[in-house]
Parts: sequence; C-alpha cells; structure tokens
Amino acid sequence: MRNGTARIIAVLLVLAAFTAGAETITLTFIGDTSIGDAYQYRGYSQSYHSVIREKGMDWPFSRVRDVLLADDLTVANLEGSMTTLKKHRDVRYPLVIDPSFTEVLKKGGVDIVNTANNHAMDFLMDGYRETLATLDKAGIGHFGTLSPPKVTEVDRAEVVEIKGIRIGFIGFTYPQDSDLKLIENTCAALREQGCALVILSLHWGRETYMQPNSTQTGFAKKALDAGVDMIYGHHPHVVQPIALYKGKPVLFSTGNFTFGTMSHVDRSTGMFQVVYQLEPAGPVLSKIRVIPCLTTGTGDYRPQPVTDEAGRRDIFRKLSFQKPPKGFTALPESFLMTGEADFIQ
Repeated sequence: MRNGTARIIAVLLVLAAFTAGAETITLTFIGDTSIGDAYQYRGYSQSYHSVIREKGMDWPFSRVRDVLLADDLTVANLEGSMTTLKKHRDVRYPLVIDPSFTEVLKKGGVDIVNTANNHAMDFLMDGYRETLATLDKAGIGHFGTLSPPKVTEVDRAEVVEIKGIRIGFIGFTYPQDSDLKLIENTCAALREQGCALVILSLHWGRETYMQPNSTQTGFAKKALDAGVDMIYGHHPHVVQPIALYKGKPVLFSTGNFTFGTMSHVDRSTGMFQVVYQLEPAGPVLSKIRVIPCLTTGTGDYRPQPVTDEAGRRDIFRKLSFQKPPKGFTALPESFLMTGEADFIQ
C-alpha cells in the first residue's frame, strides 16, 4: 500500500502545480474516528487497544498519514472518552480510549477534533472533562456544543489560523431548530474574532442510511443561511452524497474512518478535502476532492486508500446525488470519474 499512497501524493503534487499561482488552504475531513473500544471488549486480543499496544501508535493511520500530514489542517470526529474512569452510562457500547492514544492522532496528522457526538458522555461529565483535558495536554484542538448548553455547560468553539486566515469550528449533536439561534450567534461572534470561514460539524442522520433525510437537508439550509460557510457531517457510519447550497459545501456524512467497535456496514469512506483559494476579499471555494478509502475492521483498523479505478468510481458514485434535494446543487459529473470538483477555472 505504500505504492498506492505514493501515487496519491504524486497526483496531489501535480494538481497543486495547476494552482501554484494562487495561495490556497487545504482542509481534510475524515469520518468517525474511535481509536478505542467498547469498554467490555478493550482487553480482547484483537481489540483496538491490543492492536495499538502490539503494532505501535503509528499503526492506525499508517496507510494515510502522508496525505494527512501534507494538508493544512485535518479534522476528525472523535468518538469515545479518553479516560481511565470505569463508571459509565448504561449503554450497549460505552466507548473508551486510553488517554495515551492522543499520540495516535498526532502521528496520524489529525489536528483538531469534534467532541460533540452521542458517545461524548459515555463516561459521564467527569469522563468528558478528562477527554478535553487530555486533548489540551496533547496540543490537539477540539470543539463541540452539547445541547442544551445552559444545562451541560459544554459550548466550545475553536479558532485556528492558517496562512493568516482565521477559521472557526463549531459542532452539535442531533441538531434541532432550537439550536439555530445559538449557531447564528456563535457565527457572529466568530466573525467578530476575525474568522473568514466558519465550519459547522454535525453529528446527525440515521445510522447505515446512505442518503440524507429531509431533517438533515432542511436543517442544513437553515444553518447555512444563518452564516455557516460549510457543513461537515458524520454519525451514519456510512458515506452520504456531497452537495452545495448557495455555493457552500455540505458533506452530509463522511462515514467511518477508523473505528474500534465497527458494525457490519458499507466500508466506503475517504479523505474529504475542501480547498479554498485566498483572494484579497477573502477565501473562495476552489475545489472539493475525495481520496477514496475503505475502512478495515477487527484486528487491523487501518483505512486503506483505494487505487483501482473501478473501486474509486464506486465510492465517487456513492458520494454523488443523482437528483439533489430541492435547493441543493450536485457536484459536476466529472466528479464521478475523478473524485474532484473544480469551482475556479
């Protein structure tokens, strides 16, 4: 697979040459990332914990890290509590991650994570607080709002500066219309802090469904109209198509990327790259690129880049709308062949 990764890097370098005259920012989004196990399975011989201890911290991202280290920022949805606590909620799969596994993220090129998802509180508030403290200690950015924030007291946005451009990140779980005012206010606050881009991470949709539902499409329109520049979606554990709304990208679901407690789901995933060209008036959407991958399950857990053309096009097809929802625009037909959509000619 090193040859496959080398080929991908070479293609990216060639593509970069075409835009060498204009400075760009490349943001990579990856799907559900649970670098641990359900608590009851963590000691099994083929568990994520056991594999890491045998193979090393650089194992999970070993087939993809060259791409993730070459971009400007990599964003993941982190599922599970980075904690040593034992007390957890009465759920079927309380997801736990050894706190030392922040090194897995760092070696893999992950820079910032969303922590607002349905597993955030698996080890209760103490486990969530330990997760955030662990990420802070490792220097990994994080963001997420747990509704209602007045009750949970969890409402964190993160601002990252790249090439002089400030980018704000906010995240919500199972978003409701009642969250829209907070999203609008947070967008306004981030603009006041100088953010040229605001990216909204949403843990939403129905598990294993490969098409977004009307709740997702309706909320996406409202959130984008409220001031968000892009939506990064996850939770269904499978990919869903990409679309544009008023020129703003919506990644409805980025699928599983590396997941310790992995169900029997479609293995299609990828590294979703959104490229902005830096113009005097601000960043302008330049390109959407997907580097297709397949997840791997028990005993391996490494996302594997897809290099055969038939396999690549199969994933591009799953990421394309035949008929986009009302108000949305599908990616151009060329995406089905190349996995790329260009918006600046």
